[in-house]
Amino acid sequence: MTSILFSAGFRVFFPLGAIGAVLLLPYWVMVISGYSDYLPSYFAPVAWHQHEMIFGVFVPIIIGFLFTAVPNWTGKPSPKGLPLALLGLLWILGRLCVFYGAQLPEYIVVIIDVSLLPLAIMGIGPSIFKAGNKRNYFLPVLLIILAGFNLFSHLSALGLIGLDENNFLIASLLFVVMLINVIGGRVAPSFLKNKYPTVEQKSFKAVLPISMISIFSLMICIIWQAPGYITGMFAVIGAISLLVRLWGWKGWIAYKDPLQLILHIGILWIAIGFLLMAYASLVDDRYIILSYHALSVGAAGSMTLGVMSRAIIGHSGRPINNEFILTTIFILISLSAISRIIAPILFVDFYMEFLFASAVCWVLAYLLFLIRFIPVVLKPKAIF
Repeated sequence: MTSILFSAGFRVFFPLGAIGAVLLLPYWVMVISGYSDYLPSYFAPVAWHQHEMIFGVFVPIIIGFLFTAVPNWTGKPSPKGLPLALLGLLWILGRLCVFYGAQLPEYIVVIIDVSLLPLAIMGIGPSIFKAGNKRNYFLPVLLIILAGFNLFSHLSALGLIGLDENNFLIASLLFVVMLINVIGGRVAPSFLKNKYPTVEQKSFKAVLPISMISIFSLMICIIWQAPGYITGMFAVIGAISLLVRLWGWKGWIAYKDPLQLILHIGILWIAIGFLLMAYASLVDDRYIILSYHALSVGAAGSMTLGVMSRAIIGHSGRPINNEFILTTIFILISLSAISRIIAPILFVDFYMEFLFASAVCWVLAYLLFLIRFIPVVLKPKAIF
């Protein structure tokens, strides 16, 4: 069983990301609702929450995806066995160090948490470059920048640089969104076309570069706290470019196919997040937190659960079919995002109730994912 578990990146990092989702968010809800005040981190509570959602949940899932996809792209293996196990252990130590950061030597916390991404990059970067896989040269570069944002968030929290750590963490979230935009933009339309070959999709070559430039520009705007009209402009451009991409893919034809539809919903949530960000920047800045939850809970939550489910089923040799439990998972993650976003707008008097409802839906989505797929990642690949 041990040799099977550490035979592929998805078997380790997908469950770890889901475990992080199940454990880390409920504790944040306990802190924000006053049920607990114990958080011995040198990150402020809000920053700890943001940091852990990105580097405790989404980053391990990204690593698991790349460790699984790069061998298919390059024909070269990604880390497995002891190196993969040690990387998984490093993720666990990182979560403990960040949580107990104020009680540990600061340099230990920084080194352990920040080192995961560079070491993961070392596991896939050489394969991408040696294979001449030019289409994916940008991935190691993006991950290095993301690791840099993680480092700067620590240095900011420690008061070693003068910028707000939250700025680097929101920029990190936008980096996750950028990866979703690229990878999701490859798999969502291609999977749809493979299953529904008669669909007439349209591709607009200029739209992807425009969306990438707008997202990168938003990172700069967030870090350097640009004027609202500039941030709003790039957010509008990003939203429009993503909506154009979605329209060209024709994803609505899969309305009865949750495994297909969830990938398009994930991209749609990015557009919604950017529209909320534009409104916050240009009209009412109270809406900015809603945009962050649309991008994290809605976009990243939907896309990670959709991609992980397809990847585990496909790479374990099992047929990719819609199942009731998968449909339930996808509905729950959308309900989590909707609850978190509409409460501050429409149901202010019931804010905490909707906060708890959102958290329950989030936890149930990832818990059901673990229940469905832990037995699969512990079994050998099926051969029919």
